[in-house]
Amino acid sequence: MHPAILGIMTIALGVGFCLLYFYGSNLILDKVIFPNKGPNAGTNINRANMVRPWLFLAPALLALSLYLVYPVIETLRLSLTERAPGGGYEFVGFDNYALMMSEGKFWEAMRNNMLWLLVVPAASTGFGLLAAQLTDRIRWGNIAKSLIFMPMAISFVGASVIWKLVYDARPEGQDQIGLLNAVYIFFGGETPHAWITLPFWNNFFLMVVLIWIQTGFAMVILSAALRGIPEETVEAAVVDGAGPFQIFSRSWCRRS
Repeated sequence: MHPAILGIMTIALGVGFCLLYFYGSNLILDKVIFPNKGPNAGTNINRANMVRPWLFLAPALLALSLYLVYPVIETLRLSLTERAPGGGYEFVGFDNYALMMSEGKFWEAMRNNMLWLLVVPAASTGFGLLAAQLTDRIRWGNIAKSLIFMPMAISFVGASVIWKLVYDARPEGQDQIGLLNAVYIFFGGETPHAWITLPFWNNFFLMVVLIWIQTGFAMVILSAALRGIPEETVEAAVVDGAGPFQIFSRSWCRRS
């Protein structure tokens, strides 16, 4: 079967099943479980309305349980076992964790994860706040916001292609098509670098990609928060002699 036809059939069946489920479950709830006619109609309607939200949540809860909760629980269970010589699994307690913590690669991975958790959110929020503050004060701010937010609208595949052209490295003596190496050679660098393979520093070069993507989202959220500060408050601060930095820091802290 052609993939396009198979995709259309899958969508049609999925949508049809959802409509049938929601219509049928509500029909059974109102006609069979809690009939909305008879002497107890008022009580049954209230009970049905209490159950009805769970009918809508049930498919999502089932999917989360099947694809998220169960794998987590099963992974934790398996982490406490190992394959027995005769087949199957045997309980070993925390031996696997002790072995993992004795590996240098584990602590390297932990260090890298902590760097990402600390640097990326902080940098994205900081640059987003700076962009929100600056773009709110210029005439063409909406155009600037659109350009800053644009990376958020592209896929990670598209972002990887763009940044591959930034970090690309060619052998010494060849023309550098990578923007970063071209700038590096132009300002006197001798040997081009494969930036995303440099030990330790490659983490930060990769973080730049995610910061570039997420800054636009942070800018939109923080710009809305800044616009929520009453103009009268800012004007009163100016009259009282507050400087731009004081107005920004005090109003932002109060808003937070």
